[in-house]
Amino acid sequence: MIEGKGLGDKKVNRVNISLTNHYDTKLKRLARSLNLHHTTLAHELLTLCLDSPELIDHLQNEYTIHNAYKVLPLKNYQTGKLEFLLHEKD
Repeated sequence: MIEGKGLGDKKVNRVNISLTNHYDTKLKRLARSLNLHHTTLAHELLTLCLDSPELIDHLQNEYTIHNAYKVLPLKNYQTGKLEFLLHEKD
């Protein structure tokens, strides 16, 4: 499939995650309280997290081993979306 050809803004990528029973229950209860399907809520949560420069910075400070792989979250003012730029290699 050629990226950007004929798909519009449709979702085409699947990501499978494994949750503990505790977090699965929490996700389903919150989804029910919001009148959402739990997979829709998981999508919303992931989107919010990946669009949060503060959370990205926290995760990178906590888990990044090599600075060359860190990303720099920058807002594209033309599209309004957060984009990731790679740091230059050290």
